[in-house]
Amino acid sequence: MRAPIPQRIAPLTWRRPTFLCTPLALALAIGGPALVFYNEPGVSRLVLITGMAVFAMALVSLGAAWALGHAPRTRRVVVLHILGAGAVAALLAPFVLTELLGAVANYEQSGAGEKFNLGMSLAMTPLALVLGLPIALLSGIVFAWIALTRGQAEDPERLRHDVQPFR
Repeated sequence: MRAPIPQRIAPLTWRRPTFLCTPLALALAIGGPALVFYNEPGVSRLVLITGMAVFAMALVSLGAAWALGHAPRTRRVVVLHILGAGAVAALLAPFVLTELLGAVANYEQSGAGEKFNLGMSLAMTPLALVLGLPIALLSGIVFAWIALTRGQAEDPERLRHDVQPFR
């Protein structure tokens, strides 16, 4: 009796038509969280910009993995790439925001920006993580399910015939 040849898990592929599904997935994944803040245009813009930055970082890391021959085989891997980029953005957001608020305060009144310091940024970091990571998780799930689909697994019969015996 021969043991069955295990089937390889095929890598994910872009859902077809790619030129429609990928922008739709990005629009829903980035624009969805911004719709929560529909009545606050400033916060909505901030969420859109952060979402675009997160997906830019995630797509770069996915592209690098794909180029190195480690194409994602499950949607979980894609979501983890997006979560990693979301965590980086959530950790950096308080520092960027504090610097921007300090610059605006200095513009309004000279010397007022000195009140914004590193301690304020460190105090806001847990809040940014608590708010940012669930949003990145939901956005990643939406993107992975809409933009990507399972590839075709290799045929075990073809694999069995392609194997050359040792001589």
